[in-house]
Amino acid sequence: MTSMNRAVWVRPLLAAGVAVAALTATAAGPAQAAPAPTRFSARAALAAEASFEQKLAVAVKFGRGDDSALIEKADRDFVVAIWNLVKDNPDQAEVRLAAEAAFSAEPVEEDSVDQACYQFIVTGVYAAFDRDVARVKREADEKRARDLARTAAAASIDVVADAALLNGSDADFVRLIWERVSDDVKWPKVKAAARAAREGSDADRTAFIAAGMAAAAGQDVDDRIAADEAKTEAEKAAERSRAAKKLAANRILMPVTDELLSLPDRDFVTVVWNFADDGTEVQAAAIVAARSLDPAVWKAFIDTGIHAAKDRDIAIGLAKAEAEDRRLVQAIVDRAVANSQRGLATAARAALAGDAAAVADFLRVGQYQVGQDVTQFALTTTRLGMLTADGTAYVKEGGIDATWVKMYTNVKQLALSGNRIGVLTTAGVALVKEGGLSAGWVTEQTAVKQLVLSGNRIGVIRTDNAAYVKEGGLSALWTKVYSGVTQLAMSGTRIGVLRTDKAALVKEGTVASTGWATEHTSVKQLVLSGTRIGVLRTDNIAWVKEGGLSAGWVNEHNAVAYLALAGTRIGVVHTDGIVRVKEGGLSALWTQVGTNSYTMALETNRIARIANDGVGYVNDGAVSAPFTTFKMAPSPS
Repeated sequence: MTSMNRAVWVRPLLAAGVAVAALTATAAGPAQAAPAPTRFSARAALAAEASFEQKLAVAVKFGRGDDSALIEKADRDFVVAIWNLVKDNPDQAEVRLAAEAAFSAEPVEEDSVDQACYQFIVTGVYAAFDRDVARVKREADEKRARDLARTAAAASIDVVADAALLNGSDADFVRLIWERVSDDVKWPKVKAAARAAREGSDADRTAFIAAGMAAAAGQDVDDRIAADEAKTEAEKAAERSRAAKKLAANRILMPVTDELLSLPDRDFVTVVWNFADDGTEVQAAAIVAARSLDPAVWKAFIDTGIHAAKDRDIAIGLAKAEAEDRRLVQAIVDRAVANSQRGLATAARAALAGDAAAVADFLRVGQYQVGQDVTQFALTTTRLGMLTADGTAYVKEGGIDATWVKMYTNVKQLALSGNRIGVLTTAGVALVKEGGLSAGWVTEQTAVKQLVLSGNRIGVIRTDNAAYVKEGGLSALWTKVYSGVTQLAMSGTRIGVLRTDKAALVKEGTVASTGWATEHTSVKQLVLSGTRIGVLRTDNIAWVKEGGLSAGWVNEHNAVAYLALAGTRIGVVHTDGIVRVKEGGLSALWTQVGTNSYTMALETNRIARIANDGVGYVNDGAVSAPFTTFKMAPSPS
């Protein structure tokens, strides 16, 4: 049996959560592979802490300036408290996402979460607040533009747009218009156009509201005038002129009066010139028409020119809106990449590859529906553990389709071995439980940065880089096994360490034994499983040996980013994201089991991998067995 831990750190969630990106495979048996070394900074002990005044300013921003208990919290607890204040307020979605990104930040350095929370308090919360304000304003402006377009369209059939017409979707508007004219013999072409839009696409409905309804209404009016046998041709011409002016005025929401409709054509054009917004196509076309001395030019402007100019203004406005939307979505991509929010970055890039509607929908709704990234899997033959970017650890027992049980929150590493479950919290506390999924937790150590489980052994690396191991019950005594350690691995009676000088050492026997053997140098990951030892060198070449500590090495693969061992299985994630697994001897053939991935875990009967978009995949059985997808919902239970 095998177990593996890797501290590969990724995103928080949701527009912007990030937690640990470790993939742990821990076996029911005596094997444990420790995480690849993470970079730590000597400045950790000097991590900035926000001042009382800085936290007070943030609290005041959210109406909690008198809440001393809030203001006196430590930085991370303060950020979590702000998150709790805004998480259910849709108008503060950006603040929520920025807080999530901060309190589960990617641990590039040992104090990354502390630094991210400090930056959120000092600057990030204000930038997010401003984005929320800008978003709310943008949505209000878009609503106003929609209202104006619908008001103009409704006015073409002498209907004053009420709340029902203004507040629903475009489909609702078209349906309501169709219902209003369905039995009205005055508007047959409007009825037909509304039916076509209702049965058409979103683009068809948008076009109907912008121009199609007014054009159909104009045709209906012309048809009624032409069919009126009681009027002379001169009277019909005068009525057509008034109708054209009314449609023109309605199109730009200019107040319609009898005086306006009675104006000579050139005077009407001049009124439009003065009414239109500066710099618009409508104003420019009106100026050109008004300056002409040709009555045919004035009439053409009223009949068709103003509508064509309005269409150009709409097209220009839509192009500007799309450009701004794309700028904002690109900014989301940039923030997501910076925060290792893999799923959010992928979804934003997909939106940018789409049309204007796809970009607008993502900006309005889609970005807030992206679920948490899966950041770590832990495997045994009967249990599956998962850690999500918001720091929530889940475990299920039995088949892959069993129900998830929430284990702990604020977690940065999850470990499994046999009937033991271990978590390492973001505060550096290592806890382990033994027995069923609902067993009680035992605090094993504090000031911890790596937790390892293997059989009845528990190992930790403390923040002082000293490795400790205990054997037996959860309350057994600790033994210091090595100092200056960046990675710890265990399997059966073997213990391995990766020193700060990148030398990999392994010993076999009791916890207290001192017979260390130097296995390899220039190593960035050490893996143990049964009698196999694996190393991933700094040149990205994976080597594995089998048997005694002095057995010979076999070159398994080049261009490797991550190495995993479990029983007779060997797995690698290549630098190009391809995942391969072999089963059997060290020279067995490889099987490709995935692409576009950045880490994996192995068990003798399971393979897990996490894709570059934060989606997790696990199979059960043969190496070539199909994978089950695990993508967290925006708000997992």
